[in-house]
Amino acid sequence: MMPPPSLPAKAGGLSVSSTSSGGLSLPPTTTKKPPNVNTKAKARNKVALAPGYGPLDWARLKSSGEDLRAGVTSLLRITPSELKLHNTREDAWSAFGGKVYNITPYLPYHPGGEKELMRVAGRDGTKLFGSFDTAQAL
Repeated sequence: MMPPPSLPAKAGGLSVSSTSSGGLSLPPTTTKKPPNVNTKAKARNKVALAPGYGPLDWARLKSSGEDLRAGVTSLLRITPSELKLHNTREDAWSAFGGKVYNITPYLPYHPGGEKELMRVAGRDGTKLFGSFDTAQAL
C-alpha cells in the first residue's frame, strides 16, 4: 500500500501545488496599476481637518444664510494692486478665472489645508488650481 500524497499549501482559499502536475495554481495577475493622471502638478495631499470643518459643515454654513461676503453687497472691480493687500489669514482674497473671491471663511475647510490655500491669497490662483479639478479644489 502507498502512503497518501502530501497536502498542497493553501493561499487565499486556493490550493497551490509545489509540483507542476495536479492541483490548482493561482492565475497570473491581470490587475494594472492605475495611471498617474497628476503628472505635472505635485502630489495632492489632504490634511486632517479640525472637527466641524468637513465638506458637509461647509455646505451647512453656505446654506445657513450667514454673511460670508464680509459685508460686500455689490460686485466690485478689484485691481491687482488692491488684490495684493488681501493676503492674510484674517483677510484673504484670491482671483480664479478672472473673478475675485473672499476665501477667508473657507480657509479652515479647504481639503489641502489653510497653508495650501494661502499660497494664492492676494493673487491670481487660476494656474495653481487649474491643474486640479476646480469643483474639488474650491
